[in-house]
Amino acid sequence: MPSPAQGLTQPERVELSSRRLLQAAAELIVEKGWEATTAAEIGRRAGYSRAMVHARYGSKDAILDAFQDVYVTRLNPDPEPGATGLQQVLAHFDRVQEIHAEDAAVTRAMFVSAFEAVKTTSPLRDGVRAQLAGAAVKIEAGLRAGIADGSLRPDIDVDIALRDITGSIFGIAFQWVVVPEDHDLDHEIDCVRARITSSYGR
Repeated sequence: MPSPAQGLTQPERVELSSRRLLQAAAELIVEKGWEATTAAEIGRRAGYSRAMVHARYGSKDAILDAFQDVYVTRLNPDPEPGATGLQQVLAHFDRVQEIHAEDAAVTRAMFVSAFEAVKTTSPLRDGVRAQLAGAAVKIEAGLRAGIADGSLRPDIDVDIALRDITGSIFGIAFQWVVVPEDHDLDHEIDCVRARITSSYGR
């Protein structure tokens, strides 16, 4: 059977192999966690040699950086021009649904990798902490903007709302990852969006 890479230019082959390696890394993160996954396993899962990760990325840690850059950073969307504060807050939930619609396996891997960061020695910890801090800053900005533009109630306690909203997505995600047969991610997010809008919106 001909290789799917036949007939591609060199840049296209590089892009294809990089995408396959990231997809393989995502699958293995879900199956066994990042620290238990080897670079050789990622290469083989992607359909390449065991040395392909080092050839394409230089190290296993570099593919982790690429995974976080390509996927995890998308969880922290910048505000759209003209968006209300409420829309800025809800954009974080919308983005999870968008990524989930594109690839549920990658979405699951993003959350599994975030949960793996609970270990103080985890190589994912610093990156996940930075992502959480960045998301909190953007959501707080959205809350304050919403109070100012009238899309959110003026009597909101911003600190309490921030903790409520940032904690909600990971509660949903944990249940979806661990008990997927009982939890539909899209439906759960829709319920939380409705609650946030009802609780904080005007």
